[in-house]
Amino acid sequence: MIEKLSVQFPIKECCFALSVSRSGYYRWAADESSLRAKANTELVKQIKRLYAEHKGRYGSPRITAVLRQEGARCGENRVARLMRENKLAARRKRAFRPRTTLAGQAAAPNLIKDQAPSGPDQIWVSDITYVATTEGWLYLAVILDLFSRRVIGWKLADRLDASLVHQALQNALIVRQPKAGLYFHSDRGCQYSSRLVRKPLEVRFGNRAAPG
Repeated sequence: MIEKLSVQFPIKECCFALSVSRSGYYRWAADESSLRAKANTELVKQIKRLYAEHKGRYGSPRITAVLRQEGARCGENRVARLMRENKLAARRKRAFRPRTTLAGQAAAPNLIKDQAPSGPDQIWVSDITYVATTEGWLYLAVILDLFSRRVIGWKLADRLDASLVHQALQNALIVRQPKAGLYFHSDRGCQYSSRLVRKPLEVRFGNRAAPG
């Protein structure tokens, strides 16, 4: 196995070996440093321009690619270093999350806060979530029996409206036939506080089944 050795010689000896004066070497080094600094200053201006144009969403890989398309000669490591030195960090894109709750007007207070069901069909709870599919976001309304934790009704649709919850509720009522006095607990979204959902609950089970 051959290992590479890095040997450093004093500048004085190197200048002597190359027949170069030390003062000449230092002038050359200063000029090179000055040119590099000027080039970096200009590059930083271009980086800041692109960073602003793209509203802080571009990191060093994408900015380097754009700079090269514009004819600049630069490496990604150099761009990344200059961005760090100038505190130009790409903003992370926030993942899209569809809203499942829209504020409602007629929600009741939380009536099950200190209650625990002793049997089935005493407390039902419901919520809406979303599911990512190849066709886009779908909304899922689910109704659980709090005692058994079993799903007793659900509905999947591409629209977030009261009919989503209404259909899930109808499906639950087909599976179960709860008696009067059922608590139906949900969030305070407009889907649950709508008349389409509240009316059948109030008619069949009384005010305790109002969403809240």
